[in-house]
Amino acid sequence: MRDMSSTTKVLYTNNPFEMERLLNKTTLLSIFLFFNFMVTYRVLLISVVPVVELIAEAVYEVTLFVYVFYRILKRIAAGNYRFNSFEIYLGLLCLLPFLAAFAAYSEFGQPPIYGYLAYRDFYLILGPLVVYNMLRSKEVEIELVERMLVLTAWVNAIMFYGMTFFVDPAQFIETGLAGAQDAKGGDVYYRFNMGFIFFGTLYYFVKAVYQKNLKYLLYSSLFLIYVVFVRFDRTSIAAVLVSLAAFYLTAITPRRQVMLILIFLVPILLLFSFVAFFAPDIIVKYYVMFEDAVATLFGAANAEGEESVRLSEVRIALEYIEKNPWWGNGKVSGQWVEGGYNYFFGYFYASDVGIIGQIFMYGFIGAALLYFQFVLAFNYVMKIKHIKRNVLLVTLKFLLLATLFDSITNGYLTIYAAQSITALALIYYFYERDKIIGARLSLDKVNRGGDQ
Repeated sequence: MRDMSSTTKVLYTNNPFEMERLLNKTTLLSIFLFFNFMVTYRVLLISVVPVVELIAEAVYEVTLFVYVFYRILKRIAAGNYRFNSFEIYLGLLCLLPFLAAFAAYSEFGQPPIYGYLAYRDFYLILGPLVVYNMLRSKEVEIELVERMLVLTAWVNAIMFYGMTFFVDPAQFIETGLAGAQDAKGGDVYYRFNMGFIFFGTLYYFVKAVYQKNLKYLLYSSLFLIYVVFVRFDRTSIAAVLVSLAAFYLTAITPRRQVMLILIFLVPILLLFSFVAFFAPDIIVKYYVMFEDAVATLFGAANAEGEESVRLSEVRIALEYIEKNPWWGNGKVSGQWVEGGYNYFFGYFYASDVGIIGQIFMYGFIGAALLYFQFVLAFNYVMKIKHIKRNVLLVTLKFLLLATLFDSITNGYLTIYAAQSITALALIYYFYERDKIIGARLSLDKVNRGGDQ
């Protein structure tokens, strides 16, 4: 008989003290997972309480370093020097800040300690390692991890919708919390972290398709509406829609695809007509927004004939990539010189130019290491044979696809590094579990052959 998880045992035990103990354990694990996801995803970094996030990050990172040091000592004491591919990759990834610190010292003369400390939040990638180890040692079950990811997504959605509808973002226009762009109609909007909004959109869409339940499609729409009509970010819209389309085209038979398109085409057209009639300014905003994106892509100038800020940043990045192609130029800390990169370039943020900015900072070698996580994830997914239709696994797969597309135009793989690593860690756990299932099936097959 299959072993029951601690949360499942609660339903069957007749001992009230045992039940209370298990419930308390589940509650504590749930609180820890929620804390882990909120902090490592850096949800509150762009909020009205960013100091809370920074304090939590500092405390948690110290805890993570102690945890990793303890685990390494424990392995050495046990004579266990074997590391799996995920652990090896994570170890290599932890060297990236050292590479960037050396590069910044070579190019700008920045003392290495400043360059290294500029990446201190990068080590939140160790948070997913803790969750993976807890799953591997059966301290926590994947079902509880899934529930807490979903809960955290709803908490994010409620926070973001609440702030949008009840707190005017214009009062935060001078901070990083809110912004406005002419290309987006000039309206002020919040710049919240979209990680869990992406997750909620994909998770419930996958669940709706697999379980054929329109309720989950409604839930998915609540997350998607925030991306499309509230956050109003070109890259975010494109990334999540491409991922939804990729799942739709690969998970559903062509005949059912046509049927579903016909079913949803009418309400979509009605919604579009409603918006066009009652709120035509939204249609105009989308037209202006994507027209600006195309103009930027092809290097068009603005009305004054001046080079756009984004194109200027691309030019700076490419110039320094040519200068230091392999090891990059690192990250200049605002603690060393005021304004960081701006001290040298006037106006430059590597995160503004996406993958080009990653190559600027880390060089081709470091950027290849950073983006190798997607190659690893693809390799793990392709080798999974027995649990392909698990809702969480499929969600994580297409969430990484959305993250990959999103990273093309921003620096989130560095700023929010733990988001994609969390997905990678959980995919690797599914990959390991699938191997165990395969081994058991092979053994059962051998045993049945022996019985004959």
